[in-house]
Amino acid sequence: MSLEEQRKDIIEELQMLNRKVARQNSPSFIFGAGIIYGIGFVVGSAIIATIALGFVVPFFEDIPWMRDTFQRGAALLGR
Repeated sequence: MSLEEQRKDIIEELQMLNRKVARQNSPSFIFGAGIIYGIGFVVGSAIIATIALGFVVPFFEDIPWMRDTFQRGAALLGR
């Protein structure tokens, strides 16, 4: 491969990289990525909170005012 061909290939690669960087820095791309990451954060946090509460709630049932609160909540939900 000649030196001129290498320069041409390097220039093409740099132009491609510039297009990719310009796309990633565009407001629409940043907005879309933010929405996707935000939804993922909310869903993941909800799952982790549900699992954590599932492990922690039995310990709180021993506290009298917490037990009453749980019973009232269960009655409101119709359980």
